[in-house]
Parts: sequence; structure tokens; C-alpha cells
Amino acid sequence: MALILNTGQNSYKSDLEGLFETLQEQRSELLSMVRDVQLAARLLAVAEARRLSELAGDDPRVAHYLNSSDTILRRAAALEIESEIANIRVPPITKSETLLQGRITDESARATAHVAVTLVDEKGAPVVGVASVETDDSGYFAFILQPAQVDAIGAGRKLTLQVGRASGKLVPVAAQAFTLASGEVKVSETRLQPSELEKLRLRPVQR
Repeated sequence: MALILNTGQNSYKSDLEGLFETLQEQRSELLSMVRDVQLAARLLAVAEARRLSELAGDDPRVAHYLNSSDTILRRAAALEIESEIANIRVPPITKSETLLQGRITDESARATAHVAVTLVDEKGAPVVGVASVETDDSGYFAFILQPAQVDAIGAGRKLTLQVGRASGKLVPVAAQAFTLASGEVKVSETRLQPSELEKLRLRPVQR
């Protein structure tokens, strides 16, 4: 856990950043703990359903415990996604810089980590002067653009995102076109379809 210090007006900004980071760390820890408790509860529900089934196969509590197990599993999956989001750290920017950020995920909102994200135009050509970035463990990416870069792109130019790995590149079907302006914060969330995940070899192929 981070140590919170208040050393006066001169360090106000860094103190505030330290407080925020501490809260984020605590949130991540609590989410992880709650998820572990949920998974433990699921194991107990499954074990009790099995025990009752062996004693009396027609016991109505068997179905109840199995249904509870499925509900708990969905809840644990949702907590895992929340943990991923809690680990995101948005980079600081100045008033004149433009931030384009978001997450690349699957259709269940689970992170698509360590893939290259490239800013491309409507024709699929990479935008000159803007380097690709890589998603982190949470599927989060961020482009920080300087005013000169945004001016070079053009205020009305339609852009989108390309996702790539060594296995290939594609513009996701779910990707939405957008424009950029200086000093703006833009969020672009993209969910990859199963066929796109398979093409990029990001998930095991289901047969």
C-alpha cells in the first residue's frame, strides 16, 4: 500500500496523485479478494450439490446449488473485468495535448492484452507520424498527440483503429470512426468478435 503524505501546497499535486494511486491499489486488492471469496463459494456449492446428489438424486436442493454455482461464476467473471479496469492508469496530459484512449476486449469485455493498436484512416492506411501503441494487461491503450500532429491529421478526417499481432492485422467490425481535435480526450472502446480473435490467435480455437 502506498504511503500518503501531505507536505503542503508545494507538493499538492503529487500528494493528490499519491492518494489516488493508493485508492486504486486498494480497489484492486478488494476486488481480487471478493472474487476469491466468490470462487470459494462456488466450490462449496458444487461440492454440496454433489453430496446431496449422491445421498438423494431427486433432492430439489441439487438444482438450487447448481444454479447458484452458475450465478457465482458469472459474478466472478464480472469482478475479473472490474479488476482489469481498476488496474488502468490514465497518462497525464497537458491542456493542449490530445488523448485517445480505450480498451480492446472480446465480446465479454475481457481484456485483449499486448496487441498493437494503430491509428488508420478510412482507407485503412496508417496515419503518418503517429506510432502504434500496445495494449496493457487490461487491454488499455493510449495515444498522446501533440497539437502539430492533430493539425497534420486534419480536424474533419475520419479515423479508426487497427489491431494487429504477428499473426495478422485487422480493422475490427465493431470499430467506430471518429475525428480528433486539439486538447480533447477521446474514448474509443472496441470489442473483437470471435472470428477476429481467432484470426489474431488471441483465444483458443473452439471446435
